[in-house]
Amino acid sequence: MRTGARQLLVALAVLIGVLWVVNTYVLDVNALTERFTHQVHWSLVYVALFLSEIVVGILPADLFIIWSKSQPYPWISIAALGAISYTSGNISYWIGRRLHGNPRIHRWVHVNHAKLFNPLRRFGGLLIVVAALTPLSFPAASTVAGMVQFPARWYRIYALSIVVRYFLFAALIFGLV
Repeated sequence: MRTGARQLLVALAVLIGVLWVVNTYVLDVNALTERFTHQVHWSLVYVALFLSEIVVGILPADLFIIWSKSQPYPWISIAALGAISYTSGNISYWIGRRLHGNPRIHRWVHVNHAKLFNPLRRFGGLLIVVAALTPLSFPAASTVAGMVQFPARWYRIYALSIVVRYFLFAALIFGLV
């Protein structure tokens, strides 16, 4: 346990050190952020979010919220980002439903890991809301919800919390709270 914690601390220290060196001597992160927010076309940002949210959510929502602050109508951009993320989550959910039709995955869910997935089927709404409101991967939670056959109607209701996340984070980032 202590060895793992020590290794984690060393890895974090190295990562912070590398980021500091890159920011100090290689490139100016503030200038890069400024350039990104003013020179990247809005459609490219929306497509990047859409694809990221279908796959695994590798790009953090905070980047898109920061970008939206530089737009002429930031709250409309936040609403669009939330709608894109919600739509992408629904696509991930249906990908999970399709994966469930695969005999190997069906067996994996219902036989090999039934003890893990049965509670997800029962408490999947909580997983969806927690993934939507926290840094957990919302697309992954959506795909798993589809794989365990969580009811689509309830998925769509719980998944609306992703839109709430965008507005809450925007309020924090924009300094309104």
